[in-house]
Amino acid sequence: MIVVRDCSRAAELQSAMRLGCIAGFILMVAFAGFGLAGCGPVVTPSFDSPEPAARNASIVQAAETRDKGSVGDLVKMLDSDDPATRVLAIRTLERITGETLGYDPHADATARAIATRKWHAWQDAQGVDGGRK
Repeated sequence: MIVVRDCSRAAELQSAMRLGCIAGFILMVAFAGFGLAGCGPVVTPSFDSPEPAARNASIVQAAETRDKGSVGDLVKMLDSDDPATRVLAIRTLERITGETLGYDPHADATARAIATRKWHAWQDAQGVDGGRK
Protein backbone atom coordinates (compact mmCIF):
# COMPACT_ATOMS: atom_id res chain seq x y z
CA MET A 1 0.00 0.00 0.00
CA ILE A 2 1.32 3.42 -0.93
CA VAL A 3 0.75 6.28 1.51
CA VAL A 4 1.28 9.76 0.15
CA ARG A 5 1.76 12.40 2.82
CA ASP A 6 2.33 15.27 0.39
CA CYS A 7 -1.06 15.89 -1.25
CA SER A 8 0.50 17.89 -4.07
CA ARG A 9 2.26 14.68 -5.21
CA ALA A 10 -0.87 12.50 -4.92
CA ALA A 11 -2.29 13.60 -8.28
CA GLU A 12 1.12 13.14 -9.91
CA LEU A 13 1.38 9.61 -8.48
CA GLN A 14 -2.16 8.72 -9.59
CA SER A 15 -1.39 9.95 -13.09
CA ALA A 16 1.80 7.86 -13.23
CA MET A 17 -0.08 4.79 -12.00
CA ARG A 18 -2.76 5.29 -14.66
CA LEU A 19 -0.09 5.57 -17.34
CA GLY A 20 1.52 2.39 -16.01
CA CYS A 21 -1.80 0.55 -16.23
CA ILE A 22 -2.43 1.85 -19.73
CA ALA A 23 1.07 0.89 -20.84
CA GLY A 24 0.64 -2.57 -19.33
CA PHE A 25 -2.65 -3.01 -21.16
CA ILE A 26 -1.12 -1.90 -24.47
CA LEU A 27 1.76 -4.35 -24.01
CA MET A 28 -0.69 -7.15 -23.17
CA VAL A 29 -2.70 -6.46 -26.32
CA ALA A 30 0.45 -6.24 -28.43
CA PHE A 31 1.77 -9.55 -27.10
CA ALA A 32 -1.63 -11.16 -27.59
CA GLY A 33 -1.33 -10.29 -31.26
CA PHE A 34 1.91 -12.25 -31.38
CA GLY A 35 0.44 -15.20 -29.50
CA LEU A 36 2.60 -14.54 -26.44
CA ALA A 37 -0.13 -13.55 -23.97
CA GLY A 38 -1.28 -17.00 -22.90
CA CYS A 39 0.56 -20.12 -21.94
CA GLY A 40 -2.49 -22.38 -21.88
CA PRO A 41 -4.09 -24.42 -24.63
CA VAL A 42 -6.09 -22.77 -27.36
CA VAL A 43 -9.83 -23.17 -26.82
CA THR A 44 -11.81 -23.99 -29.94
CA PRO A 45 -15.49 -23.12 -29.46
CA SER A 46 -17.70 -26.19 -29.81
CA PHE A 47 -21.09 -27.03 -28.30
CA ASP A 48 -20.20 -30.72 -28.62
CA SER A 49 -16.85 -30.55 -26.84
CA PRO A 50 -16.34 -32.46 -23.59
CA GLU A 51 -14.45 -29.38 -22.34
CA PRO A 52 -16.58 -26.80 -20.49
CA ALA A 53 -14.34 -23.96 -21.71
CA ALA A 54 -15.00 -24.89 -25.35
CA ARG A 55 -18.76 -25.14 -24.76
CA ASN A 56 -18.78 -21.82 -22.91
CA ALA A 57 -16.77 -20.22 -25.72
CA SER A 58 -19.46 -21.38 -28.16
CA ILE A 59 -22.14 -19.84 -25.98
CA VAL A 60 -20.26 -16.53 -25.79
CA GLN A 61 -19.76 -16.59 -29.56
CA ALA A 62 -23.51 -17.16 -30.06
CA ALA A 63 -24.28 -14.27 -27.71
CA GLU A 64 -21.92 -11.92 -29.52
CA THR A 65 -23.44 -12.70 -32.92
CA ARG A 66 -27.01 -13.26 -31.67
CA ASP A 67 -26.93 -16.51 -33.62
CA LYS A 68 -30.52 -17.76 -33.86
CA GLY A 69 -29.20 -21.00 -35.35
CA SER A 70 -27.61 -21.86 -32.02
CA VAL A 71 -30.86 -21.81 -30.00
CA GLY A 72 -31.19 -25.61 -30.06
CA ASP A 73 -27.65 -26.03 -28.74
CA LEU A 74 -28.24 -23.37 -26.10
CA VAL A 75 -31.35 -25.19 -24.87
CA LYS A 76 -29.23 -28.35 -24.56
CA MET A 77 -26.75 -26.39 -22.45
CA LEU A 78 -29.51 -25.64 -19.91
CA ASP A 79 -29.09 -29.27 -18.76
CA SER A 80 -25.37 -28.82 -18.04
CA ASP A 81 -23.89 -29.88 -14.72
CA ASP A 82 -21.78 -26.71 -14.85
CA PRO A 83 -23.61 -23.72 -13.29
CA ALA A 84 -21.53 -21.25 -15.34
CA THR A 85 -22.60 -22.97 -18.55
CA ARG A 86 -26.25 -22.79 -17.48
CA VAL A 87 -25.96 -19.07 -16.67
CA LEU A 88 -24.29 -18.29 -19.98
CA ALA A 89 -26.84 -20.38 -21.88
CA ILE A 90 -29.95 -18.77 -20.39
CA ARG A 91 -28.56 -15.24 -20.69
CA THR A 92 -27.70 -15.92 -24.33
CA LEU A 93 -31.14 -17.39 -24.99
CA GLU A 94 -32.66 -14.30 -23.41
CA ARG A 95 -30.46 -12.07 -25.58
CA ILE A 96 -31.44 -13.93 -28.76
CA THR A 97 -35.13 -14.66 -28.07
CA GLY A 98 -36.10 -12.12 -25.41
CA GLU A 99 -37.34 -15.02 -23.23
CA THR A 100 -36.23 -16.95 -20.15
CA LEU A 101 -39.45 -19.00 -19.83
CA GLY A 102 -38.92 -19.01 -16.07
CA TYR A 103 -35.59 -20.85 -16.24
CA ASP A 104 -33.37 -20.17 -13.23
CA PRO A 105 -29.84 -21.57 -13.64
CA HIS A 106 -29.43 -21.68 -9.86
CA ALA A 107 -32.67 -23.54 -9.10
CA ASP A 108 -32.72 -27.19 -8.07
CA ALA A 109 -32.62 -29.88 -10.75
CA THR A 110 -36.40 -30.45 -10.66
CA ALA A 111 -37.26 -26.79 -11.20
CA ARG A 112 -34.67 -26.54 -13.97
CA ALA A 113 -36.11 -29.63 -15.68
CA ILE A 114 -39.60 -28.12 -15.66
CA ALA A 115 -38.34 -24.88 -17.21
CA THR A 116 -36.23 -26.79 -19.73
CA ARG A 117 -39.38 -28.63 -20.88
CA LYS A 118 -40.90 -25.20 -21.52
CA TRP A 119 -37.92 -24.42 -23.71
CA HIS A 120 -38.43 -27.68 -25.64
CA ALA A 121 -42.10 -26.77 -26.16
CA TRP A 122 -41.01 -23.32 -27.31
CA GLN A 123 -38.60 -24.93 -29.79
CA ASP A 124 -41.40 -27.12 -31.16
CA ALA A 125 -43.74 -24.12 -31.51
CA GLN A 126 -41.03 -22.08 -33.26
CA GLY A 127 -39.86 -24.96 -35.44
CA VAL A 128 -36.34 -24.72 -33.99
CA ASP A 129 -33.97 -27.64 -34.55
CA GLY A 130 -32.84 -29.48 -31.42
CA GLY A 131 -29.20 -28.56 -31.98
CA ARG A 132 -26.37 -29.09 -34.37
CA LYS A 133 -25.00 -32.58 -34.87
